[in-house]
Amino acid sequence: MGTKHGGREDGQMLVIFAICLVAIIAMTGLVIDGGMTFVQRREQQNVADAAALAGAYAYVNSNNAGDAGPAAQAAAAANGYTSGADGVTVTVTTNVSAGAINVTATVTKPHRNYFSGIMGFVSWPVTTTATAQGGMPNGALGAMPVLFNKKAFPHAVGKDAEMSFDEPGVGSEDVPQKAGQFNWTVYCTATGNPCNANSNEVDNLINNKGHSTLVTLNDDIGPINAGAHATLFSDLAAFVGQEFPVAVVDDEGNLDGWAMFHLTGSVGGSTKQIRGYFVSPVNHANLKIVQGGGTGQNFGDVPVRLTN
Repeated sequence: MGTKHGGREDGQMLVIFAICLVAIIAMTGLVIDGGMTFVQRREQQNVADAAALAGAYAYVNSNNAGDAGPAAQAAAAANGYTSGADGVTVTVTTNVSAGAINVTATVTKPHRNYFSGIMGFVSWPVTTTATAQGGMPNGALGAMPVLFNKKAFPHAVGKDAEMSFDEPGVGSEDVPQKAGQFNWTVYCTATGNPCNANSNEVDNLINNKGHSTLVTLNDDIGPINAGAHATLFSDLAAFVGQEFPVAVVDDEGNLDGWAMFHLTGSVGGSTKQIRGYFVSPVNHANLKIVQGGGTGQNFGDVPVRLTN
């Protein structure tokens, strides 16, 4: 008589089925818990972004680096991530250099697993990080060939403070000395060579919508000499209603910072005036913080943006 092997085969099938069931549960756990982890990570990234930005804004508002950390922690807590609660850790580091701050916020929270817990993976950590930079701009992209004296601040800041600006009087003085003065200029790389403007160079900058490359506070300016300059006024008039970066100087013509100027009028002839106001607060993409570009002052434009 033959020997029956049905019992052994049934046992083998049960073992194979158990192994397959474990594999199915593991795969299901990875899919479901992995998807939920992705959702949590996306939420945490938003929290890290908000925390880093809050820290950078706190610094530029107070000029105190000590305010950045608490502000970042508060922003994370306001979004449901309080450091020390529910396994959450929020770490904030700051670095201040040349009037700018870099705030890095790192947010860690365990993801509570469901199916993967059956396999022994009760949780796994989810970590996100973000870095925001904030400070006074020391660089400008697309700077128009127009400069103002810092005495114009805060008199001409805001739409309600629109005012007229005249060129410096006839003579050798080419740097604006009063709140209500401006002048035309060119920008030159600081090489020690003379940086002198003429009407054609200034006109080219106007028609090309400003300087095409980044200008920093360490570069030179070349204010234009007294003259008619009627073409410059008429060409600038094409930008009425627009805003653009302009240079701000002291009485000696040293670059002190950048401002965003909203042009409302430009008239040549016997009048020779431009009208407008400085925009504040502003976080314009053309205002930059450049390593080694000098230390700028606050003329209504305070760049705060994520860098990581």
